[in-house]
Amino acid sequence: MRSLIGLTPLLGLALTLFGVKSAAAQYVPFGEAGIDYNYTHTNAPPGGCGCFSMNGGDAWIDYNLPRSFAIVAQVSSQHASNIGGSGADLTLTSNLVGSRYSLHKSGQFVPFAQVLLGAAHASGSFAPGNAGYPGSANAFAMTAGGGLDMRLSRRFGVRAFQVDYYFTRFANGVNDRQNNLRISTGLIFRFGKS
Repeated sequence: MRSLIGLTPLLGLALTLFGVKSAAAQYVPFGEAGIDYNYTHTNAPPGGCGCFSMNGGDAWIDYNLPRSFAIVAQVSSQHASNIGGSGADLTLTSNLVGSRYSLHKSGQFVPFAQVLLGAAHASGSFAPGNAGYPGSANAFAMTAGGGLDMRLSRRFGVRAFQVDYYFTRFANGVNDRQNNLRISTGLIFRFGKS
């Protein structure tokens, strides 16, 4: 009995800490914003792979809706230079909007899936242009994928990873489609309370 009385303060402290952690876990932000590093593996030339890598980043903001949904807006840009040893370069910039579905939005680990649609702009000596000359062009763009966010505090988090199928429709003289893979990681800033 005496040992149980000695444990009472420890049990009280444990229950208090558990209660605080549970209350903090219930916090769902009004919205979030983030900045990410992107690695893009692209197959821009038609036929075969013709693959090359691009590096860049993105910035995004979302507004949380009920039932784990959010509206997302994202601006991203990736760049590659000396593609295939040719000295050609390419910058790909996209503006996308869409929706995200997150599981357990109030938890520490938040898996999510999203689909974003919009437009992409290609520029540089490797970009498609008019009459087959390099220049710049605009095209439809789409990303579909998902990832895992980790909550560090009520206001900050980390995007552990995100993997997207990144589809664009630039003219290439064959099928006018590019099937790319984009991998991202970054920081999340959470604000407000819903």
